[in-house]
Amino acid sequence: MTAVGTPVPEQNAGWWYLDRHLAEGRAELTCLLSGDDTLSYRDLHQLAAQVARVFTEAGLVPGDRIVLVLHDHPLAVAAILAALRIGAVAVPINPVLSIDEQDYVVTDSGARGVVVETSGGELAGRLASRDDVTVWGKAAGDAAATNLPDLPGLTELATAARPLPEVTARRPEDIAVIQYTSGTTGKPKGVVHRHRGLLRFPDGLGRALEMAAEDRCLSTAKLSFGYGFGNSLLLPLSAGAAAVLYPGRPEPHAIAGLLRTARPTVFFGVPTLYAALLAMPRAAERLDFSGVRLAVSAGEHLGATLRRKLFDTFGLDVVNGLGSTECLHIFLATLPGTTRRDTSGEPVAGFELEARDEAGNPVPSDEPGQLWVHGPSVADQYWNRPEETAATFRDGWVRTGDTVRYGPDSGWIYIGRSDDMLNVAGFKISPTELEEQVLKHPEVGSCAVVGIPDEDELTRIVVYAVPEPGVPEGLDTRLLSALRKALPSHKRPKVVRVVAELPRTSTGKIARFAVRRQELESTP
Repeated sequence: MTAVGTPVPEQNAGWWYLDRHLAEGRAELTCLLSGDDTLSYRDLHQLAAQVARVFTEAGLVPGDRIVLVLHDHPLAVAAILAALRIGAVAVPINPVLSIDEQDYVVTDSGARGVVVETSGGELAGRLASRDDVTVWGKAAGDAAATNLPDLPGLTELATAARPLPEVTARRPEDIAVIQYTSGTTGKPKGVVHRHRGLLRFPDGLGRALEMAAEDRCLSTAKLSFGYGFGNSLLLPLSAGAAAVLYPGRPEPHAIAGLLRTARPTVFFGVPTLYAALLAMPRAAERLDFSGVRLAVSAGEHLGATLRRKLFDTFGLDVVNGLGSTECLHIFLATLPGTTRRDTSGEPVAGFELEARDEAGNPVPSDEPGQLWVHGPSVADQYWNRPEETAATFRDGWVRTGDTVRYGPDSGWIYIGRSDDMLNVAGFKISPTELEEQVLKHPEVGSCAVVGIPDEDELTRIVVYAVPEPGVPEGLDTRLLSALRKALPSHKRPKVVRVVAELPRTSTGKIARFAVRRQELESTP
C-alpha cells in the first residue's frame, strides 16, 4: 500500500484525465473536435507529451507556474495537460482580458513560462525584456507585422519534439491549477486548486449528469474560466467523452453552426447566451438542439421565465447550476425528473451547504444567509492573498458570496449575490428577484436592476431594460406601469431606462457594477 503523502503518477490529475484512457483501451476514441480537426485520446496524449518535452527542455520543473493565454483549441488543452504532466501548475487565462490584467496575472503568479496566442501581441512585447520567464507564441512567424522579435512557436517545437513518456509523480495536496477570477471587484484573485480536487471532481457532477464516452460536450464558456474548464476538459475527459472546442466568440450564429456540424449531446451555456439564442429570428428553426440530451446553465442565475422559454422553444429542460471558481465547478443543481421545480436544486454528491450569518453561524430555517460550501473540489486559498484567504476559506469551507435560504420543506432557494443585495425601507431585496419580474414583460429581452442612493442617501431602484426586437417606443412607461401593479411598494423601481445593450464581464455575465457606475455618472 502506498504511504500517505507519497508521490505517485496516478495522483497526477494529468495522468488520470489522459494517460488512464490509453491504459484502459480508449486510445482511439474521439477526444477533441475543433473545426476540421478531430483528435483521438492517442493524438492528444502525443501532443501533450510533446509539449511537456518542450516545457522541460526550457528548464521548467515541478511547481513552476505556466500562464496560458490561449483561445480554446487543442493546443490549449494539450498545454494544460502538459503542465500537469511535468508537475507544473497550469494558469489558464483568457486572451480577451486587458493587457494590464494579463500582465498582472503573469507577475502575481510568479510565472516561469508563458504561452501567448499571438507573438506580436502587446503582452509578448512587455515580456520580451524579462529573463526570468520563457515565452512562446502559439505559432512561429506571426509577429512579422510588428517590430517585436518573433517568439518560438510552441506548435512547431512540439511537432518536432520527442514525446515525454513519464508522468511526474504528485501528491494529492500538490497544486495543479490556479484559476484567476474575472476581477470585477478589484484585482483578479488566483484560486488554488490541488490535484486531489481535480481527481475527486468527476465523482460528483460527472455522475449526476451521467457523462459517458458517447457524449460530445459543447461549452460556450471558455477553458480559462472555472465553468468552461470543467465543461471542456474535466467532465468529458473524465468519462472518455469528446469536447467540442471553438476559439471564437460564442455568438448565436456560431452556436447554430456548431449544433449542426458537431452534433453535441451535452450543451453548456450561461443565461445571457441562452437569452441571445432565444432572440434569434426563427430561433426554433435555426437552432437544432435535437441531438442534445442535456443542457446546463451556470455562471449566473437562470430565472424561471427564461427556463420556461427554453423549454417551450427548444424543448430543453435546462439544468440550472450554481457554482464558483473557488469550488471548481457546480455544487448545487436542478436535475431533470428529480429536482422540485420551485427550488434552486440539490447539492451535488459529496458537497455540504450551509446558510450562515455574518459571524459564520447557521441561520434559522428559511431565513436568508450567506452560502458556505464544503466539498471534495473546494479550494483552500487564494494565491498570495492571506487576508482574503482568511475571510473566504475556513476549515475546509468556502464562503461563496451568494445569499440563499434553506428549509427542510422549502429546499434550497438562491436569492442573489450578497454584494448586490439592496436595502430598501429596511427590507433586503434581491435584484435577481426583481429582474425575474421584469423579464415577465413580453417586450423585455434582458435587464439589470441596481440600487442607487438618492439625495437623501436612500436606495433608489433603477431598471435597465433591453427591448425585444421591434418593440415600439414607450417601453419605459409601459414597463414601469406593469411593475407598479405587480410589486409591493418597497420593491417598485423609481426609474426604467431602455438601452440597446448591457455591459458584461469577460465571462459574459451582466456587470451590475458597471450598470451602477453608469447610473451614478448620469445622475445629476
